[in-house]
Amino acid sequence: MQFLATLAATAIAVQTTIATSNLPQVCCAALAADAQLQGKVLLPNTTAYNAELDTYYSANAAQHAWCQVLPESTADVQATVKIITKDQCPFGIKAGGHSAWKGSNGIANGVTVDFAYLNTTSYNPNTGIVSIQPGARWGSVYEFVDPYNVTLVGARTSVVGVGGFTTGAGYSFHSNSHGFACDNVVNWEIVLADGSVVNANASSNPDLWKAQKGGSGNLGFVTRIDQQTVPGTLLWGGFTSYNLSETDNVFNAYLDFVENTQENSPDQTIIALYYDNTGFSVRSILTNNQGIANAPAFDGFLALPNISSTLTVGPEAEIIPQFTGPTPLGLYANWFTGMATNSFEALSIINKLHPEYVAKMVAAAPTSNFSTLIEFQPVTNTMVQNSDKRGGNILGLEPIVANGPVLMWLVALTVDTEANQALILPIAQEFVAAINQNLQQARVFVDWIYLNYAWGDEKPYSHYGQANLDLLNSVSHKYDPNGVFLKLRQTGFKFS
Repeated sequence: MQFLATLAATAIAVQTTIATSNLPQVCCAALAADAQLQGKVLLPNTTAYNAELDTYYSANAAQHAWCQVLPESTADVQATVKIITKDQCPFGIKAGGHSAWKGSNGIANGVTVDFAYLNTTSYNPNTGIVSIQPGARWGSVYEFVDPYNVTLVGARTSVVGVGGFTTGAGYSFHSNSHGFACDNVVNWEIVLADGSVVNANASSNPDLWKAQKGGSGNLGFVTRIDQQTVPGTLLWGGFTSYNLSETDNVFNAYLDFVENTQENSPDQTIIALYYDNTGFSVRSILTNNQGIANAPAFDGFLALPNISSTLTVGPEAEIIPQFTGPTPLGLYANWFTGMATNSFEALSIINKLHPEYVAKMVAAAPTSNFSTLIEFQPVTNTMVQNSDKRGGNILGLEPIVANGPVLMWLVALTVDTEANQALILPIAQEFVAAINQNLQQARVFVDWIYLNYAWGDEKPYSHYGQANLDLLNSVSHKYDPNGVFLKLRQTGFKFS
């Protein structure tokens, strides 16, 4: 009997192995054969498949999937998820493809569901609501709404996709006055794991509505985002570059600006440290989302001597491309993020570490054409208040800003080749570890991670608070009882 039991167990294990090894063929054949998906499933080594790989912002994320599915409608997404669930196909979700790390959107061992063709935008002037599909990029959205003299709480660069940006939170030039992009979503259309379509808003499925505000791809396929517009299109803003000798003065101007941010302020600022093969630089990005030039809040910055400035007033659809700049695809991008107190000490710690680690990178790959960008931007009380009064989100920022505004930092490393990245990336990771260690030693470290900027191992959901994790878990069990988006979805960040 023991022999027969062992034999049966061995047979089951062999069948499982065979089934798993056949899974790429099973999944892709089923998707390609579905009547709803005819012509929308791309196979490896085809021109169309390779062209989609070329659309990723970071070469790290452009993974060679078993096949790619490019739905063009909500019905297509329904057909896709039914097959994925039935055949237990691992999958990844790509909207605009602007996340940087390997495993953030494209998948190697599974099916990439690519929303590139699910990208339309429409506007209802009677309600002031814009309906956007997740594969749209913000540049096209701003251009679409501009004739209606409205804009949106959206991305600050044209090439960022709507889906990932908004479901991950979405820091905007309008965040002081309106909160994050997700806070301005009045309705999500979501395809659930069983193929059903639900709308989630303040009155229908309100638990799902809130959980999706920061819930990323954990709960279902978001196929339409209905967002409240903001009146007017004018934006004043631009880059201002300074001599490195002005760095401390730029820091002080930034700190003063942040500490004196008024409730619902239209003014925002970012400061940045940069390195490329031309050397080091420091700059600010000043903006007013009402198109008011040289507002008094910026007096500290405007009093500083500068090397150059692109500050100007214009429609957001025309100003945003300035911040996008040239974005060559196919480079190896890597982002890391963290948080600190809004203090000169925190800024100074990162500024001092930057050239030390850049020197190590240069030594490791002297012929590499790489760049580093360190951005500092505030999370203010008025941002969080504007989130809360719009129904709240799951970011857990209320205790983070309880004692005042905080400093969010981003380290972005972009490298020319995979071989050079192998030499430089470990040093960048040492740099990030040194930042956190020094911030902790100086007692200016803040324990919170922004999902949209996070590196793959930074686990943003662990920083969002137990109450928000409980909400995510309860919503997941309710709307995805078999855990399809927690188990089969193999890309992005998971809360469990």
